[in-house]
Amino acid sequence: MRHLNASDRLAIRQQLDLLKEQVLEELRASAPSAHLMSAEDAHEVKTHADEAEAERAADVHMAEVEVDYARLEEIERALARMEDGRYGICEDCGVEIPRARLLAQPTAVRCTACQTAAEARHRT
Repeated sequence: MRHLNASDRLAIRQQLDLLKEQVLEELRASAPSAHLMSAEDAHEVKTHADEAEAERAADVHMAEVEVDYARLEEIERALARMEDGRYGICEDCGVEIPRARLLAQPTAVRCTACQTAAEARHRT
């Protein structure tokens, strides 16, 4: 984290806090809608197509919730790295992640080269 000045660290911390609050708000907003849908669905007569569409919508909703939880976990890990002084260090090669990358992607855990290599391995 030596390559980040106090202003950078503060800006990134504020960005992470804001991202965390946004994700938590999305999770809070999605919880009541699932409950309301199930209560409304109990009183409707449905066709198989309606049931399939409801199942697809529920699957999409669950996928969105899973993405939100994964984002929240990334944010929490970034905040933990800030606390223990590991923030901004590539977890693969150990070099400092460039300031511009951290400002653009505050949850980044790899430098650009290592991230590119990880994505290439994932595709194959």
